[in-house]
Amino acid sequence: MTSLRPLPDVAGQIGMAGSHQPRALQHVGMGGIASRLLLEDGTRLPVTVDVGVNLAAGHRGIHMSRLYRLLDRLDETPLSVDDFRDLGAALLDSQAGISERLELSLHFDLPLRRPALLSDASGWRHYPVTLALGGMRDDLHTVLTLSLDYSSTCPCSTALARHAMARDWRAWADEHPDAARDPDTLARWIEQDGSFPTPHSQRSRARIALLLAESTTLDFASRIDDFEQALQTPVQTLVKRIDEQAFAERNGANLMFCEDAARRLGERCEDQPGVDGYRVDITHAESLHAHDAVARIEHNFATR
Repeated sequence: MTSLRPLPDVAGQIGMAGSHQPRALQHVGMGGIASRLLLEDGTRLPVTVDVGVNLAAGHRGIHMSRLYRLLDRLDETPLSVDDFRDLGAALLDSQAGISERLELSLHFDLPLRRPALLSDASGWRHYPVTLALGGMRDDLHTVLTLSLDYSSTCPCSTALARHAMARDWRAWADEHPDAARDPDTLARWIEQDGSFPTPHSQRSRARIALLLAESTTLDFASRIDDFEQALQTPVQTLVKRIDEQAFAERNGANLMFCEDAARRLGERCEDQPGVDGYRVDITHAESLHAHDAVARIEHNFATR
């Protein structure tokens, strides 16, 4: 019986026929890997993984299958900052001698049940989350990025709308001086006959990136709750009329330029436990303009 010869390892060959010594590459790996993620509460979620390393000169390729197999840990060990760093170290160890820098990111949606503001209604929201690990073997840094949608009402348009409302009310009061003195008549006119301009508001998004310290807790849900509390106007799920009215009142009480939202969230980032730095990117998808209004605030993050 003829013995089988070892299968060729093309990626392990040094150089290629008719070519020079392979040059170094800054990133080689895989993108869009489908996997599952085990959270600390036992929940398993679908996750998409991007993973890559650098490649030293003189080597044709990396050991991709080693990276792929190690990612099974995500489905076996509850996710924590320390275990995530251990996985990163193992990924680099699997490429010993040819790689020294890692880029690893997990992309998933965190489902949270959200109650209405006043009624007994509720519904699900899926929050986009990215957990990334990068750097050298002895200097890996972890970044948690949360994306939040909320409503923002423009302070400028609100002031202009109030000015116009006051103008129209004065004109009506001048024509109906006796009725203007009666609160009930005035209230009926406002509810039934008054035609007032309204401030413009828009669905807005905050992208909050947190540089996590070692051994801190992830606390996805509590961090999201904290940031939404700072904004006061997160988008809603199922609502009844009393909830919609309450939402309108919250918008009126929390007027925000994109700069205001950035400052609010920046202050809340500074109070977050286990955070060494942060970057907040704000986008207000303007309903007045055809362009977006954007703002950013960051601390100890620019060089990461």
